[in-house]
Amino acid sequence: MYKTKLWMFAAILAICGTSVFASCSNNDDAPIVTPTTKEYFTLWNPCEALTALQEYVEDVTNPQSKNFIKEEDRIATFDMDGTFVGELYPSYFEYNLLEYRALDDDSYDAPQDVMETAQEIRDFVRRGQKLPDHFDMKHAQAAAKAYAGMTLAQFDAYVKKYAELPANGFTGMTFGQAIYKPMLQVFDYLKAKGFTCYVVSGSDRFICRALVESIGIQPNRVIGMDVKLRSTSQGTEEGVDHTYGREEDLVRTDELIIKNLKTNKVLQISQEIGKVPVLSFGNSGGDAAMHNYTLSNPQYRSAAFMLIADDDVRDHANREKALKLGQQWREAGYHVISMRDDFRTIYGEGVAKTDFSFPADVRALTKWQAGRTVTAEDVEAFGGIDKCFAAEPIPDNVWQRMQGKTYKENPYIGRDDLRHIRALHWDYDGQMHVGEMIVNHEIADRVVTIFRQLFDAKYPIQRMLLPDVYGADDETQMRDNNSSCFCYRTIAGSTKLSKHARGLAIDINTLYNPYYMDRADGTRFIQPATAAAYCDRTWDFPYKIDHQDLCFRLFTEAGFEWGGDWTSRKDFQHFELIEE
Repeated sequence: MYKTKLWMFAAILAICGTSVFASCSNNDDAPIVTPTTKEYFTLWNPCEALTALQEYVEDVTNPQSKNFIKEEDRIATFDMDGTFVGELYPSYFEYNLLEYRALDDDSYDAPQDVMETAQEIRDFVRRGQKLPDHFDMKHAQAAAKAYAGMTLAQFDAYVKKYAELPANGFTGMTFGQAIYKPMLQVFDYLKAKGFTCYVVSGSDRFICRALVESIGIQPNRVIGMDVKLRSTSQGTEEGVDHTYGREEDLVRTDELIIKNLKTNKVLQISQEIGKVPVLSFGNSGGDAAMHNYTLSNPQYRSAAFMLIADDDVRDHANREKALKLGQQWREAGYHVISMRDDFRTIYGEGVAKTDFSFPADVRALTKWQAGRTVTAEDVEAFGGIDKCFAAEPIPDNVWQRMQGKTYKENPYIGRDDLRHIRALHWDYDGQMHVGEMIVNHEIADRVVTIFRQLFDAKYPIQRMLLPDVYGADDETQMRDNNSSCFCYRTIAGSTKLSKHARGLAIDINTLYNPYYMDRADGTRFIQPATAAAYCDRTWDFPYKIDHQDLCFRLFTEAGFEWGGDWTSRKDFQHFELIEE
């Protein structure tokens, strides 16, 4: 028994370490070793926000305080972009990723709506063009579609690979390393004080998981935008009707479940955490609802912090805007963290702000996705304007897109009879776009020449996309004012094959130059149905084709007839080859 007690005492001494031996020494001159207090905030300057945070945490973790919070209820929520992850390189990580996916990733053929959304991001960051209203939802829908079909592992790898690229506007840092180092110390401090930290972001949940893995945040502590998942063998079955197999995997779908902003953050916190937070960190109006939810905690003292991007020396900040927001957040009862005044560093040593750089696209013309906006620099880098107009055999990926849509098996025309045109065109706002069109090989060179002449004259063509983008639905593409040629179909309102079925007829700016036919019963068939106002050709409007129009002159001089000259019906958009 004595030996057992002696062994236990020795074990306790070993565990307690040197400080125990020092304090128990009979030598009064021996030094007393006391545990050192960890300094958590070495990357912060003394500031009101830090003082408030430390005072709050010390109060609510003190068992003697009336404000003591049990450890299991110490919930802290953090927005991600702009709160502890950079968002000014030059935009949100998920915006940059979608732009890359749709416009620069050769392995992905983006649908038109995805590509247009990505182009709006590009125009925003490169030209300062304002994003459309409610763009957050538009982006969410496009992003859901852009990554649909990827397994979770594939998407995680895709995000991490992009995150390895150098962060635009900085040296010495990748996208994935763009973490506000002082905020990492907040995570460490709160963890040491028994808090559980959750990331509650408007960005895609799985993007967030990939980005925060390196700083030790577990995936089950991440809440974000969500898309519906399916198993690889589930097909169209509902989950309640399908049993997941051991060899299956989970894949993303294009069905958006929730965009996690504003009050949606509150709803998701309630559903997924089940407790009201006591601490909340954010940086924008999208986080105010989460802050207010936290400050309304009915049981515990709570606090909310807003970070403002007011450092225009070390980051790409709009200081004037940030200072106005800072005042707004203070009036709302939030503590304000100033990146300029409170952070000794933002991204760490060796990182420096630089000008943004946007390299020109020097890929082959066939890799330039139709519909995207291009710049004069892109054209020059590619080799000049003369190389941007071409008629070539139909590429495999384009031919695949056409199957069952614009192209259907038939005895009259095949792949070798057709050519794929790539051309540049201007829209009515003076922006330059890539266009594509499938035409008969007999007219291919003539059409390329016409498009080059129209381009040189800055003649506006709003869209030049393959009808396959619209599911080969003529009404839908006309409503979108699309210009096109080949589509194996009949003449509108009849069973006779159209010259479009042979690639010998071209429709230009179709919404503003409609087709119509007056019926015997006095009614009028109009296509597109939304173009009734443009059947009246006595007034001026954008994209209008008439006898004074350059498009009319070039096509008719090249051997085409204009549907606007027909008497039994009018087809103002239509030019078809005159055949002997």
